[in-house]
Amino acid sequence: MKHIELNPLPSEIKGENVIRRCVIKRFDNSELVNEVDLWFQFNKSILQPDDNDCDSYLLGVIMDAMLEGRNIIIKGSVSKLLLSNLVEYQSIWCKWVPHLYSKIEIKADSIFEDESAKIGALCAFSGGVDATFSVWRHAKKKWSYRSQEIKLCTMVHGFDIPLENEAAFENSLNRSSNTLKELDIKLTPIKTNCKVITNSNWEHSFMCLLVAALSNFKNIAGTIVVGSSSPYDCNITAWGSTTMSDHLLSAGSFNVLHDGASHSRTEKVGEIAEWKTGIDNLRVCWEGDLKDSNCGKCEKCIRTKCNFMASCEPVPSCFPKSDMNYSALKNITMSYPVKLEWLQIIETAERNKINDPWVREVTWFVDKKKFMIDTVLPQKSYRRLIFRRLFSMVNRMFSVS
Repeated sequence: MKHIELNPLPSEIKGENVIRRCVIKRFDNSELVNEVDLWFQFNKSILQPDDNDCDSYLLGVIMDAMLEGRNIIIKGSVSKLLLSNLVEYQSIWCKWVPHLYSKIEIKADSIFEDESAKIGALCAFSGGVDATFSVWRHAKKKWSYRSQEIKLCTMVHGFDIPLENEAAFENSLNRSSNTLKELDIKLTPIKTNCKVITNSNWEHSFMCLLVAALSNFKNIAGTIVVGSSSPYDCNITAWGSTTMSDHLLSAGSFNVLHDGASHSRTEKVGEIAEWKTGIDNLRVCWEGDLKDSNCGKCEKCIRTKCNFMASCEPVPSCFPKSDMNYSALKNITMSYPVKLEWLQIIETAERNKINDPWVREVTWFVDKKKFMIDTVLPQKSYRRLIFRRLFSMVNRMFSVS
């Protein structure tokens, strides 16, 4: 039987930080085939979970276990609610990507039965649009009864900024700390190697790994606010973060709150435009050479600038002042979620009656079919009206036959 064994180790104090560590062993029957450490490092002033608590370690390996068809044996304790949720979480992925993932069994030495979550919320904050939107609307109580009290924000080192790039992470941390200071919210870093050691597709596993990191702070706040990737009216599957799946990463001592699906990315930009410090310090780029700033040329940088322009907002100063080079989009292979975001930009621009050249350029690259139809048969034109009538008549003829 192939399985993964989780062996939690005693925490280790290193200077001002504490390191929580777990040894992950892979077995083929009784033969040890691989052994690697999974670790999380954060400030020692934060009250950490018990050494025996394996919630974060389980979340760190669940996608790999499903990918490799390995059961999980936990030599420690885990939340009963998390175990229950992961049964359903596995079912989702096995429906979405059945050729990649399979259901596995999880066994633990002990299970937490009665847990209670701490009052308050913590939020993952990278400086991007989704996180900035979530922090802004909760801190300003803009979401009515659903508004959360943000007690802490955290930035993960080892995800979009590689572990070896210490300077870039420090610059990003300082920049975001200054942004959140305006809202009187503290930002604390957490460092982890979970992305480095995972074998699963990052686009599938990123939310599991994010919650794995943030669950280390569950003694501070019991709700983990994670920014949505897409709105409710865009049904995306086989993606790491969705309204269907994120809440199934919750445990008894922490609740995962999928936040922001009420807004598209362009609508989020329109909301946070009033927070000048927030938009001037946005960091959305992950392709540029400088990981602590925006290159202004990659797909995501161009997309974010278009988010602002489609919302009739000026492009913020966090992007270098340069001409928009839409030709860079020609050679981009867009994933389905990314293409949906571009289509939302085009729809918002059309709704706001923006006829600038950039809208035509973007439409051409993102949806050539629509561009050609609109060029040959312009909206509200007599030609388009006649074409629709002819098409309807032909369609009725074939329906009758």
